[in-house]
Amino acid sequence: MKLLQKTIRNYFIYSVFILLVAIPLFYFSIQRIVREDVDDDLLATKEMLRPKISNALLNNAIDQLHFVDQNISISISTYTREFDSLLTVEIYDSVAKEIAPHRVLTSHFTVNGKPCFLKVKTSLVDNDELIKSIATVEVILLLLLLAGLFIINRNLSKRIWKPFYATLGKLRKYKVEKHEPLALSKSSVSEFNDLNTSLEELTDRTHNSYLSQKEFTENASHEMQSPLAVFQSKLELLMQTAPLNEEQAQLMGDLADASQRMTRLNKSLVLLTKIDNNQFAETENISVNKVLQIFIQQYQPQLYEKQIRITKAFQTEISSTANKALIEILIGNLLGNAIRHNYINGSIDLFIKQNTLIIQNTGKAVALDGQKIFQRFQKDSTDSNSTGLGLEIVKKICAIYNCIISYHFADNLHCFTVQFNNL
Repeated sequence: MKLLQKTIRNYFIYSVFILLVAIPLFYFSIQRIVREDVDDDLLATKEMLRPKISNALLNNAIDQLHFVDQNISISISTYTREFDSLLTVEIYDSVAKEIAPHRVLTSHFTVNGKPCFLKVKTSLVDNDELIKSIATVEVILLLLLLAGLFIINRNLSKRIWKPFYATLGKLRKYKVEKHEPLALSKSSVSEFNDLNTSLEELTDRTHNSYLSQKEFTENASHEMQSPLAVFQSKLELLMQTAPLNEEQAQLMGDLADASQRMTRLNKSLVLLTKIDNNQFAETENISVNKVLQIFIQQYQPQLYEKQIRITKAFQTEISSTANKALIEILIGNLLGNAIRHNYINGSIDLFIKQNTLIIQNTGKAVALDGQKIFQRFQKDSTDSNSTGLGLEIVKKICAIYNCIISYHFADNLHCFTVQFNNL
């Protein structure tokens, strides 16, 4: 989730929470205030009627006491205890011709030594309508306030964060090997200016480090190849001298093997460094099917030597935009491993379906460690021709092009699967 969306979401959740709490609280608060006001009016009416009731009792004319308001009734009570009771009841309203809520005061009190019963009621319809109208207006105002704050905050945040997104866009396009200046624009926000300054300094340091590593890689490759070539040529000359006994010949053979292995190891390490330094930036549209066919032809001598049966099932064509050399290294390493770690009269099955390449082969009847096989110098065989870097190189190439490589062992077959996701 984007930072801007997360900020707005937090504001929005808080506002909705306040809205849900405020509306019921406001409604019931207004209702309580109105009820208290109605109760005060009813009690005031009672106190106002006490003198009239007292005069009627002195004249023995309590039955003749009538009120214009039909919501007031008075009679002699059988209770000697004085108390008031306020209730809300539903009563049929003859005027409105419907059942409506009423607030009713029932009071037992004594006047001139005689117990009296007073009942006063008043309709709450108008009050409830007033409360609903006030609550509706309040809800509309709160919703308008919430919508206004949301729009203002969203537009304001976009304007404030615009320099940040501009910087982010230029960083995504930045290539360390090209080192085109970022040319980050100034902002009215000091924190963004500090960020831009730090990023420009960081890209300069990164480019300088890239140049240093690239220079070191080139120098190391060149300097190591020269003595290795001299060593190998001198060793070959020494092997041609005579006389040589069997022990000397064995030692020279071991040295020759070690020299060749050092040469391969040097090339692999230099290749890994170049991949890490992104020195394979050139890309083109490559047919994985064609590259695989080429390597099958190149490995025919090794396949014939071990009498390995190879089967192909290509359902679709995989075309990937990548560096051709890296794709060739990826496929060459996987197919070479399938041959190198196979046994005589073994088999290799090649599948291509959708955007997936599957290479499965016979070999050791136990599964490899799926967590370690892609790590540097992890070997599961004693083959002196293996440097222990092939699968790590494959893993790094897949990471560059957002491909997914996986390994599993089933039915005595070692299976490597590569998903090409950058089609």
